Amino acid sequence: MKKITILFLFFIGVFFTSCEYDLDINNSPNAPQEAAPDQRLPYVLAETVDFYGSHGTRTANLTQQLGYAYRPGYRYYMFQNWQFANNADAWVWQCWYGYAWVNIEEMLKDAEDVEAWHYTGAGKILKAFGTGTLVDAYGYIAYQDGIAGNIQPDYDDAEYVYSQILPLIDEGIADLEKTQGENAPDLSVGDVMYNGDIDKWIKFAYGVKARFMSHLSKKAEGTDLLAYNPAGILSNIAQSFQSNGDDAEYIGEDGDISARWCIQRQNIGSSNKPGKLWKDYLMNTVDTINGGDETWNSRVVDPRTEVLLPKILEGDNAGKFSFAVDLGETDHAPTTDDVNYVGMRSSEENPLFYTEKNSPYFLLSYSELKFIEAEIYFRQGSLESALTSYHDAIQANMDKLGIPANESAAFMGSEAVVQTASDLTLSHIMMQKYIACTYSPEVWTDMRRCDYCIGPDGTYDYAAGVYKGFDRPTFVYETAFPQDDDYIRRYQMAYYERYYNASKVEALGVFENEYMTTPVWWDIEE
Repeated sequence: MKKITILFLFFIGVFFTSCEYDLDINNSPNAPQEAAPDQRLPYVLAETVDFYGSHGTRTANLTQQLGYAYRPGYRYYMFQNWQFANNADAWVWQCWYGYAWVNIEEMLKDAEDVEAWHYTGAGKILKAFGTGTLVDAYGYIAYQDGIAGNIQPDYDDAEYVYSQILPLIDEGIADLEKTQGENAPDLSVGDVMYNGDIDKWIKFAYGVKARFMSHLSKKAEGTDLLAYNPAGILSNIAQSFQSNGDDAEYIGEDGDISARWCIQRQNIGSSNKPGKLWKDYLMNTVDTINGGDETWNSRVVDPRTEVLLPKILEGDNAGKFSFAVDLGETDHAPTTDDVNYVGMRSSEENPLFYTEKNSPYFLLSYSELKFIEAEIYFRQGSLESALTSYHDAIQANMDKLGIPANESAAFMGSEAVVQTASDLTLSHIMMQKYIACTYSPEVWTDMRRCDYCIGPDGTYDYAAGVYKGFDRPTFVYETAFPQDDDYIRRYQMAYYERYYNASKVEALGVFENEYMTTPVWWDIEE
């Protein structure tokens, strides 16, 4: 019989799972106890998207793409002020361990039994994708003991996890290039993302590897596995997506195993309003105090605003874009019934690209890879190449969001977009990437790598910082972030681990006030 996994002492509904306990009461004579890999992969993909998308909608509050209506004591309102007391992040940890990863491991076993190498390849890539993303957020995860049935696991830091997942991606690519066994199901049977297109899965793998390698920008440059390797990143990008048509794009449909509606629509309700920083980046109104003569103060309205920000439907401001939550000013506004602050869930009156019922969610996009490429070229001093990649990245996102050609052309030629290589800065690249990667956890990873808008003394510095306008919330959780140079660098450890494996996590410092201001391994400058 198959077994049931009990992970870290909490019971969670798991589809096709296993454990070390042979409990006959769970062996139904009327239900199959084995599952072919093509039966597992649709669920694995759905739960990977659920994990990643749920994580992204939470980090959107940390990065001020979203702002939460005033609800004192409510977890997401607290979360945007960097307080984790009510564990707003808990589903991210639970979804990956209890629904996605456990089933990836089962799929890998079943696929190996029938030499379904294309399924093992996809599974290894998704395993690397998820575990790398999780350790980026938490700093430590149970990797070696993660799905081993150990209810009090040891934890591994990001350095160790990266040392495992980068070679794992290579293994996944090699498996995808193998000839499958005679009795193996074709990948197209279970693949609801790429419909069995092996070439696109391989491109996805190279892109995921480029993304993780780009996270190492604070590490010493070199060719070692865990060094910052610009040439290696560019090589992986060259073998990855070549157009928007290659995007790792998941669209849930009614009746889908997990994403009955799109992930963003499920997670973003009426209490989530546009964040001021996001709106300023779209409206190019970042900082009026400093004169408004820079690119990001051009007052040129980005045409993507029409499909990203809702409009006010009633009152004196009807027809204007929603007001935005300003975490630098207030903790008592907006209230949920303020008509000038409109929720982010798409409606007939406010059709929004990411929050329709069947909107897509992106695990990785061509646009993101072009921004990574632009950053690499910029850091190398190849400014003409950086400018070209920067333009290509913005245009790709415009096209993906369905912006009419005449509108995107006008914007691309405007002063809101840098036209001359010598004028390009890292801020221009990263602030545009912030828009293109809406609701992606990568925005928070990038902000940490680039040190938010922090100057040499570790505090907010508009002139020196990368993400212009991003400052600590005025009502930040002072217990954990008492000083002006305290910024959030990781999630609090998931409460399951703090409750049920306290002795192990205590050694990691998770009960110390400075835990969340301590950088993840790749966020430490060498």
